Amino acid sequence: MLRIAIPLSLVLLAGCTTYTYEDGNRKTLWGVPAEEETRRYEDDRQAEGVRYRVPGQIEEPRSEE
Repeated sequence: MLRIAIPLSLVLLAGCTTYTYEDGNRKTLWGVPAEEETRRYEDDRQAEGVRYRVPGQIEEPRSEE
């Protein structure tokens, strides 16, 4: 029974997508997001560039221009 339960649970979890909203609310949905939906966030993240921080120092809020 356990030999069936573990692979089945992994397959079911692989089909889930968790969305995190700006207010911190999370929602898990069945299925995978549309390609263009995920690409939009990846492009925005790549356009921002790499940000480094020094451990122990609080980062100043960035102004959105």
